[in-house]
Amino acid sequence: MEDIELLSKVKADDRDAFNSLFLKYYPLLADFYRFLGAGTDDGEDAIADVFLDLWLKRQRLQIHTSIKSYLYGAVKNRIYTLNGKNQKMQLLPEEYASEQPISDQLHPDEILFRKERRVMIQRFVDELPEQGKLIFMMHWQHQLEHQEIAEILNISPNTVKTHIYRAINYCRKRLLLLNNPQ
Repeated sequence: MEDIELLSKVKADDRDAFNSLFLKYYPLLADFYRFLGAGTDDGEDAIADVFLDLWLKRQRLQIHTSIKSYLYGAVKNRIYTLNGKNQKMQLLPEEYASEQPISDQLHPDEILFRKERRVMIQRFVDELPEQGKLIFMMHWQHQLEHQEIAEILNISPNTVKTHIYRAINYCRKRLLLLNNPQ
């Protein structure tokens, strides 16, 4: 069922639609709060608060973006509130976020190559400035669109594009240096 349809049913007091929305987005939001560096209790509290608010305000809720962007932004804001607005979020290593399934059709050497490449890219991304790292990881790991990232972080889509472009360029240059040492 599409998100728009689920949200319409939630607004009409359909608990099954609400449960479907929760089950669909909870794993993604759990990865996201871990990525933001929130502890398990804080992250689960943030997600619970967001979904509780969604249910309580369901009939007057106005979402002008996608439900996915709304939920990511709401969880990020809750975590910022829980951690204190001026405290920097510490990004956690990739192993705390769920892995994308690797196709069963890949050969072992292809799987190893992909894993090594992923680790190398992660190392390069860790060298980026904090905001660039956050934006790139939201795009690369969480598969968020530029507009969604912009809405979540309250920045312009062009800023998002610039950070992603710079991160890709940086990783590309670092890979070239590794492959062609001089």
